[in-house]
Amino acid sequence: MAFNTFAFIVFFLVVLLCYAVFPKRYKWVFLLCASYFFYLYASVKFLAFILITTVSSWLGALWIQRLHRQEEMVTKDDRDPGVRRLKKQALKKKRKRILIAVLVLNFGILLFLKYFNFFAENLNVLLEQLSLAGRAPTLNLILPLGISFYTFQTMSYLIDVYWGKVDAERNLAKVALFVSFFPQIIEGPIGRYGDLAPQLFAQRKVRSEDVRQGIRMMLWGYFKKMVIADRVAVVADFVFANYVSISGVGTVIGIFLYAIQDYTDFSGCIDIARGCARTMGIHMAENFRRPYFSRTVPEFWRRWHMSLGTWMKDYVFYPFSLTKGVRTLGKKVRNRFGKQFGRTLPIALGNLLVFFLVGVWHGASWNYIVWGLFYGILIAVSGMMKPLFDTLNRRLHIPTRSMLFQLFQILRTFWITCIGCVIFRAESLSAITGMLGKCLQFTFPENLRSELLSFGLNKMNWVALALSLLILLIVDLMQERFEVGPWLEKRSFVIRYAVYGAGAAMILVLGMYGAGIDSSSFVYMQF
Repeated sequence: MAFNTFAFIVFFLVVLLCYAVFPKRYKWVFLLCASYFFYLYASVKFLAFILITTVSSWLGALWIQRLHRQEEMVTKDDRDPGVRRLKKQALKKKRKRILIAVLVLNFGILLFLKYFNFFAENLNVLLEQLSLAGRAPTLNLILPLGISFYTFQTMSYLIDVYWGKVDAERNLAKVALFVSFFPQIIEGPIGRYGDLAPQLFAQRKVRSEDVRQGIRMMLWGYFKKMVIADRVAVVADFVFANYVSISGVGTVIGIFLYAIQDYTDFSGCIDIARGCARTMGIHMAENFRRPYFSRTVPEFWRRWHMSLGTWMKDYVFYPFSLTKGVRTLGKKVRNRFGKQFGRTLPIALGNLLVFFLVGVWHGASWNYIVWGLFYGILIAVSGMMKPLFDTLNRRLHIPTRSMLFQLFQILRTFWITCIGCVIFRAESLSAITGMLGKCLQFTFPENLRSELLSFGLNKMNWVALALSLLILLIVDLMQERFEVGPWLEKRSFVIRYAVYGAGAAMILVLGMYGAGIDSSSFVYMQF
């Protein structure tokens, strides 16, 4: 049940109405039922996977919590420091074993479903090249809806219980709601238990202010998805499939529009998801903060898919950087090559690991792994070279705070991310080099207008695309300066609802839907 279907609109309105009239005490029970209906609507076959994740995490968290309490009792009851230390070490080892077992189970399921066929196919290629007999089997595996998102979200709950940041939830049904909450299960954002769970279980009324804000967020999301993303997808699909036969300029335009598609499709889905939750008074984590206004690549990743970025930072980057081996390596490098290099090398290694895992998280394909390493190496090298860049800027008297230089930084970062988009989207590694080579040639067609019209959009659709991109730019520029939502709420009734009405009308008139449009084609649903 994709967000851009009539079935979802009806489902959402029924859920909102029922949530409003349900007794406060049982609102969370209704949300659980609605979330499982939403999930089972996609396929009953996926049920076993989400139940395994839910039950294993619930049991693991309860067991870890019990061992935490036993450790506290040891501290209070045992007066002998030696005995107390041995008992605490035994309990810590037991907690760690439970954590690792649940993590291996759930991440193992995710890796098996995503990567088994990938490993089998590459092994078969290797066996063939070595002229060895035998072939690894491939399986007809289907990736369950939202498994990458709900696995990461649920494992963060388990780790937070292990670290003592949150208490384990005794009620299995409440853990099930946290795992399956329907607005976020398709594409996120990846929520944290301490932030999201209290809101899911709260006994609250549905307020008109929340409904108004939620509907506004949903309209903006539908505008980005149906008016922009689905329109530029037509061009991007054509260019990536036919770049060999089109000009360098046409290829650049296709890459640029795919970057726009990637942003508007994913962020549009997140806006719809957050808007759905907001109508019920539930505030979900922000996932995008106008990433194409970033001046550096690290800043881009602080603005793009923020919930995944913070997950990786908290549960991979910091634990890895603080391991004994990495700290020892940093100390040795510092003694030999200086403080700066010794301080930045562990950070660089952490970034390499994080972005490799981000690439693996996106799917079983070499281009995703290369894409992750592309950003990991870029951020690692730029971090280590930053002192040199700062020195050059000072000696060359470059006005780094001037608007012109900041605009240059934004455009530079945008085109770096466009290279990342080519790596991400291209069908093969050879296609990556082919498309980038076409861009470097930058050849002009004999008739640019005719070439653009051959990409799948007619003249009126190009005009609609230009208008919608202008609106997107204006609104994003406004949001860089202030919060547009609260500002709009302060306008008069006539102005406010004129904007809402205009937005709804543009979605109905300019939105891409109907025959020939795949309503389930959200880019990140496949991950």
